[in-house]
Amino acid sequence: MTTNELLIRLLLATLAGLLIGIERQTRSKSAGLRTHAIVSLGAALMMIVSQYGFAAVLGNANVNLDPSRIAAQIVSGISFLGAGMIIVRSPDFNVIGGLTTAAGIWTTAGVGMAIGAGLYEVGFAATFIIVVLQLAFHYFNDFNLRQSFSIRVYLTTIDDVKKLRDYLTSENISSKVSRLKKSETGLTIDLTVTTPRNFSLEDIGQIMAATDIDLSWELGL
Repeated sequence: MTTNELLIRLLLATLAGLLIGIERQTRSKSAGLRTHAIVSLGAALMMIVSQYGFAAVLGNANVNLDPSRIAAQIVSGISFLGAGMIIVRSPDFNVIGGLTTAAGIWTTAGVGMAIGAGLYEVGFAATFIIVVLQLAFHYFNDFNLRQSFSIRVYLTTIDDVKKLRDYLTSENISSKVSRLKKSETGLTIDLTVTTPRNFSLEDIGQIMAATDIDLSWELGL
């Protein structure tokens, strides 16, 4: 194996990471172009070291090499980075975010490992599948029959949060708490509400005004 061939593997792994990271970057996710490219490059580099980095000691009869050991450590070691992408936005309502980005980071490491091991077709096939999955599901979300708004709601008690969400559900509006902040005067919650396409902000305002829950609200910041 020549140096040029090893460098090509590193460059191809970086390219694959960039291709995956483009979609995340355009949607302002916590891990974008640089993170995915570096993860893929790093995984490829470690695979190359695993395969060829110990040639000098393999001539010793007492030395045995298990190339799969480093690969296994990459899979488990990348988890700390993925865990950093997952955000618990509201422990009270089990609302978390970043799972897709974390899964993408983990899979990008696998792509880098495949290319680093010389499995170019497998690595780029996986890259293609990841990108298509991301784009296809976002395309579906953008063209389905519902729309989403971000609103900020000011409430009095924690019980009002569940009451409000139940009320919105009864009005054919699904809601997700993205942030909850407590203060001496009450609660501030950021909600992502999903409504039928024919709903307007005025419709949401009328629905919010019709509830008997003590609240005020504004369009999300």
